[in-house]
Amino acid sequence: MAIKPNYQKDADNVVAVQTSKDPIEQQILAAGNLSEAQVEAIRGFQRRKGLTFGEAAIALGLVRRDSLFLALSKRYNYPVLNFGVDEGRFSRELVVGYQPFSTAAEAFRSVRSALATGPLSQGKNAFAVIGPHRKVGVTYFAANLALSFAQMAVPTLLVDTNLRKPRLAALFGVDPKTEGLVEALTHGDAELPPVTIDIVPGLSLLVAGATAPHPQELLSSKEFLTLSQNAQRNYGVVIYDTPAALESADAYVVASRVGAAILAARRHRTKAKDVSKISRALEGFQCDIAGSILSRF
Repeated sequence: MAIKPNYQKDADNVVAVQTSKDPIEQQILAAGNLSEAQVEAIRGFQRRKGLTFGEAAIALGLVRRDSLFLALSKRYNYPVLNFGVDEGRFSRELVVGYQPFSTAAEAFRSVRSALATGPLSQGKNAFAVIGPHRKVGVTYFAANLALSFAQMAVPTLLVDTNLRKPRLAALFGVDPKTEGLVEALTHGDAELPPVTIDIVPGLSLLVAGATAPHPQELLSSKEFLTLSQNAQRNYGVVIYDTPAALESADAYVVASRVGAAILAARRHRTKAKDVSKISRALEGFQCDIAGSILSRF
């Protein structure tokens, strides 16, 4: 639902004040470079094309993408990624960072809002993202959801518990040899794991680390329980990326420690019976299902 801002105009008919709650729209209007007619043109284009306000403004050529990204980053400490500067390090899969005005980013913000008004308001701040098979978007979803919470200024930790085929280090441009979860669990460092603090503002990352010969045993250990409990105390939100649930029991072990899960499925790829199977298994582990996501990519 669109909320119509209240405007005050100066002598040059330029928008000076607005009351939108969207930080991106706020930044565009607060710059004072758009006339009321231009704002209405953006809103009309936004409605016709089903875009966000920022997308519509850029598409009409009334706002430059790079200048808006920079302004957002500086003024709000809002984690955005620049195609020309950051793509050599960060994967383009991080759409919430690279394309914060896109419909995909808006979808992640909608999920974030649902979690904030649901489980988070009830004191649950840790979520294991679980999918039945590989290539259904579990890592993609976990990474972008974590980044969206960081953009809301919530201290967020993203943990790679996919010790079989980890991908988060690659997505965030971290050296694959960097110590991570495996080292913390095997070396007795669960109290002080090797977390990369603020890999982008507000988002910290614990990569998988070295190859684990027995992933399930590590995730079932008391060290992992200690690590997860500490993470929940020290961060506003903790997101866990997990391996395919129907290919190993690792994801269920993580979910049982975390206590809440988000089910990820992919259109035309994931079978309903597989999602049902995971749901029943999670109930057996006394893990709450915070929600389910269907990706269309």
